[in-house]
Amino acid sequence: MSKTILYSIAFIALGLGIGSLGPTLPALAAQTHVEMKQISNLFIARSFGTILGAWLIGRLYDRVSGHPLLAASLLISAIVLAMIPSASLLWMLFALSILLGLASASINVGGNMLIALVHGDGVRPFLSTMHFAFGLGGLLAPILVGLFVHRSDSLQITYRTLAFLTLPAALLILLSRSPVLQRLKGEDRPRPLPASMLGLFVLFFFLEVGAEASIIGWYFSYATEHRMESRTAAQMNSAFWAAFTVGRLATIRLAMQFKEISIIMTNLCLTIILVASTLYLSSSPFVLWMGAIGLGLFVAPIFPNTFSYAQRRLGLSGRVTGWFLAGSSAGGMFWPWLIGQFFKSNGPRVLMWIVLLNLCGALATTAIMFRRSSRLSDHCCNC
Repeated sequence: MSKTILYSIAFIALGLGIGSLGPTLPALAAQTHVEMKQISNLFIARSFGTILGAWLIGRLYDRVSGHPLLAASLLISAIVLAMIPSASLLWMLFALSILLGLASASINVGGNMLIALVHGDGVRPFLSTMHFAFGLGGLLAPILVGLFVHRSDSLQITYRTLAFLTLPAALLILLSRSPVLQRLKGEDRPRPLPASMLGLFVLFFFLEVGAEASIIGWYFSYATEHRMESRTAAQMNSAFWAAFTVGRLATIRLAMQFKEISIIMTNLCLTIILVASTLYLSSSPFVLWMGAIGLGLFVAPIFPNTFSYAQRRLGLSGRVTGWFLAGSSAGGMFWPWLIGQFFKSNGPRVLMWIVLLNLCGALATTAIMFRRSSRLSDHCCNC
């Protein structure tokens, strides 16, 4: 079986696991007898686990065969998902969420690093395919939750179904041969870029993923604060994921026709225009629907194309990918938390102002990255 297909199956499982927490929060709160404000801290616990996993596990992919490590991470993820319905205390759910974050970080780092190892400089369309698979898993997760929502054992059957769906990916990858680790020497070794360039990429992911996570986490509340019914707001949230998945699918084609930097900057500009428009236009149902669909469609190509750009400029080793994921997870934890501190006191518009700030910062960071990488390329050509 093609390794691209294998890693895509793993990323569908990753998307299912990550996308399932939000829709099941009310049931998890009822299971542990706590309020939503307390149960929402599971997002922070999972992000903490992801940061820790990216820092600790990312380097392992540079030293050991990748498939056993990736398969073990998928197996741990399946076990944790199966255990979640049995956790009757909040601290148990926190511990399981941290462990799920560790496993998710390993899957994320491993998939990105291994697919780059397989395809090298031609990784763009394959990387886009894998990230489309993640979006597909994120889209399917709330649909799966909805299938069992009216059952008395909905939480148990939902999470155990998710665990069962994760197992085939672990088995297939375990039975497949790992890509050979490349240990280049001498003049074949790529010229290392300054640490400042790595720092710029980490800053970019901190800002851009923070914007994505803020939209995903708060758009439902944003819509309900603008007098949308809960059912309609949930449909808008699903529309975001559907548009996001379509955007990831379109990325596969875009990667064959345009340079990464052009796609990144164009989509950042389109997203900035859309967010600014929602701030200044009346928050009618039409504007809210267009916001959900447009944001999903425009942000989807940014992340995979930035990874592809980083592959050409830095090389996606396990260590480098771990840094990227740590920055992404920190942004996905900090910015939604910050919005929560001001959402009620300052009104729902704080969501769009912070998302706009993040996107403008990401655009400025991209411009600096492109300028510095161009200078480095010119310097290397003159050497």
